[in-house]
Amino acid sequence: MIPAWKLRREWESLKQQLQALPERWIGPARQRRLDARFPADCRVRDGAVLLGEKVAILLLYQPRGIAASALATVEHLTGRGYAVLAVVNHPVSPADAERLLPRVWRCVERPNFGYDFGGYRDAIRLLQRWRVEPAHTLLLNDSVWFPLDPAEGLIGAFEASPAWFGGAFRFVDPPGHDAEHAGIFLSYCFHFRAPLWRHDAFVAFWRDYVCSSNKVLTVKRGERGFSRALFAAGVPSEGVWSRDRLLEALQPLPDAEWRRVLDYAAYTDEPLARERDALLAEPPDAPAWRDRAWAHLQAAAARRNPLSTFVYASVRWAGVPFLKKNAGELQVRMRRQYLRAVAAGDLPSPGDALLAEIRARTPD
Repeated sequence: MIPAWKLRREWESLKQQLQALPERWIGPARQRRLDARFPADCRVRDGAVLLGEKVAILLLYQPRGIAASALATVEHLTGRGYAVLAVVNHPVSPADAERLLPRVWRCVERPNFGYDFGGYRDAIRLLQRWRVEPAHTLLLNDSVWFPLDPAEGLIGAFEASPAWFGGAFRFVDPPGHDAEHAGIFLSYCFHFRAPLWRHDAFVAFWRDYVCSSNKVLTVKRGERGFSRALFAAGVPSEGVWSRDRLLEALQPLPDAEWRRVLDYAAYTDEPLARERDALLAEPPDAPAWRDRAWAHLQAAAARRNPLSTFVYASVRWAGVPFLKKNAGELQVRMRRQYLRAVAAGDLPSPGDALLAEIRARTPD
């Protein structure tokens, strides 16, 4: 019997692919009309924070009200020296404006079109119009809770890297491996250095990008297209985390810690789940247990996003400071394991506000 969640996933994927067909023809003409109205369709308001040498573009879609976690993200970024340009894909209520504007440099309200890359594009074009080219630019969206730990090392890693273009996570299709221009950076978090603003590939990508509210096209043109355009141009690049880097962090750990990693692992592939259960059922002194466990860790990391599959390891041993919010089955199971680890004291609490939100988005 095929699980209901898998049938829903496949049906949604098919719908998006079918809807993408006419979008390929309609999109360019619609983009020209939108560009002719830019920036009139954007409402820009100044906040209380002064512009400095670092800017964080934070994309928000929270029409039911700006969440406490989003405000915590803004305050964290401000504390790290970033002037926040909040890009909101819906009208901002007076109550939310009262909470948001004292914490940001500027707030941009725009039509809810184009997903994250539509908002990123408008923000980048506005910064270009304002002649703002920050020494450091962060692009991130509210598809993740960030930071789980105020002492997170992600921003420091970006700023310490000589790369012009950085991503929080480098995704490489198996059997490929981590390399400077391999795979793509996932779109929930990017970092740029100042030279990238004037690089021909960067300028051309954002000038020519065709926005779409179709997920298939946004992933293809945006998430995949952006990284590939810059990688193809030879832009110096680095991903802070990848499948390979996570496995490197796990390899030297003792058997007892590997058992904890497996205990808190999340799977949507039942054969992998059964294999994990069998490994945990073996006694600590079972012959060649470590070899079998390592083969399993490698196989599971290659099968699905390893930051979700091995959430305990990602947070505890790689220092990953975020959790995905989406309702995909793997992410829901991942958050259950994360909450279980926090309740057991094996992972630190992210704080009351974030913990409440994570629980609310994690069905039993």
